[in-house]
Amino acid sequence: MARILGGVLVVLMTVGVAVAGIPDPDLSSIVCDNGGEGLVTCPAGDAAEFRYVTVTAKESGGTAIEGIPASSFFFDVTGGDVSFSAARVAGTPAHGDSTNANGEIKFSVVGDESIAYPTQLDIGVQIYTVVVTGTDTLWCNSFDYEPDGDVDPTDFTAFAGDYGKTESKGHSTWDGARSDFDWDGDVDPTDFTAFAGHYGH
Repeated sequence: MARILGGVLVVLMTVGVAVAGIPDPDLSSIVCDNGGEGLVTCPAGDAAEFRYVTVTAKESGGTAIEGIPASSFFFDVTGGDVSFSAARVAGTPAHGDSTNANGEIKFSVVGDESIAYPTQLDIGVQIYTVVVTGTDTLWCNSFDYEPDGDVDPTDFTAFAGDYGKTESKGHSTWDGARSDFDWDGDVDPTDFTAFAGHYGH
């Protein structure tokens, strides 16, 4: 029975590839969206999720592949545990659970609450059985600086020490980057509001 089911699965995958087209590993891509914004986590698991990761599938001739279902994308992440789910994004076709006419599909990303700064998440993707050549990087900040499982006075002291700092060394490597929760290059009142909203968690 297992062999029969396995054979059926292989046939279905083969049919899916034949109908939708075969992705080219060098022309297909994965990109972390929204201007390089990163992931923010909290011990309570209630931090804002990163907006989107976009995967683009193209054939060897450069033609976009439409109609690949979200279930045919498999992600490989090093650096931390995150989960992906197909995202229906405003302004995109209704079939947000498969690639659109441009060969694109967006996935929302949620990080495990145990991920702490400074964490670099390297994300790769496989479409059907094709491993896309390139990967993209997603940085993670946490309100729990230590981390010890809560956002407490020690974390506030760390944040206060970073308050007012601005970017000077490049994205996510500058002194104070761990407290830049909106990823705009400085630690300001917006970041304080974000931190305060998770204090005590």
